[in-house]
Amino acid sequence: MKKSIALLVLSLFTATAALAAEGKVVSVADGAAVVDMGSDVKFKSGANVKLNGKTGKVIAVDGAKLTIKGSSAAGLKAGETVKVDRAAASMQGC
Repeated sequence: MKKSIALLVLSLFTATAALAAEGKVVSVADGAAVVDMGSDVKFKSGANVKLNGKTGKVIAVDGAKLTIKGSSAAGLKAGETVKVDRAAASMQGC
């Protein structure tokens, strides 16, 4: 039983870590940041993400660049390295 729980926890951690990526901010305007992810683009337009740990939403994907809108985007500067993660699914009511 303990082995199966540990395996489950490890699988969830691995799946979450696989979707985390770093990128460089190209530009910031109107509450959205354009982030160059290199070859690590694993997000689609409309995906909920975390940009440096704060919620955001991918509003456009152009090759290796993501445009992410969120409250933390305005505080970023071009050239800065940021971490982009998949946001946890929100809980829905009954």
